[in-house]
Amino acid sequence: MKNENIFSNLRKHIAETDVFSNEDFEKLTSIFTVVPLKKKEFFTVQGDHCRYLAFVNEGCLRAFHTDDKGDEFTMYFAFLNWWVGDKTSFYSDVPARFSTQALEDSEIFQADKKKWEDALEQIPFFEKWYRVKTRKSYEATQQKIINTQTESAEEKYLKLLKNNPEIVQRIPQHYIASYLGIKPQSLSRIRKNLSEQK
Repeated sequence: MKNENIFSNLRKHIAETDVFSNEDFEKLTSIFTVVPLKKKEFFTVQGDHCRYLAFVNEGCLRAFHTDDKGDEFTMYFAFLNWWVGDKTSFYSDVPARFSTQALEDSEIFQADKKKWEDALEQIPFFEKWYRVKTRKSYEATQQKIINTQTESAEEKYLKLLKNNPEIVQRIPQHYIASYLGIKPQSLSRIRKNLSEQK
């Protein structure tokens, strides 16, 4: 099987949804190009067209929107097994609404629109996975909107730590603050208070 070890994380990720043969999985991996990203290198740039969707195999990326004043708002951090890319730009051929940048040396598997759509039509287990993934993504987005309105910055920070314990070591504090929608000084106070409670 083509580059079996390279795609082992992707295989485990997709296998959570359905079973498939080695032959079918090789068909899927053939649509991807393995792309290394250096720290600070961009995968997508706000205002440009998003030509690819990608699976994060190593490292960490940050998706963020920059407003007219030049202020950045972090939307999410993408670790192993995350998918990145502006789907609206990808499917509708409109400018991307946000940028995606590597926070550390990373590796992604990217596919262009034609290969992606051909795979969805021709590989049944991939189409099933995509339906499940899209539904879960929608549910998560709705929940995040609710949480944004109802949770305190401290609650959001604790949830972030629970889901990604290594985040403090891997993500600069000002990016975490941007994700939480607070100033870095406020995050410092939250961390200090939590430390004193232990």
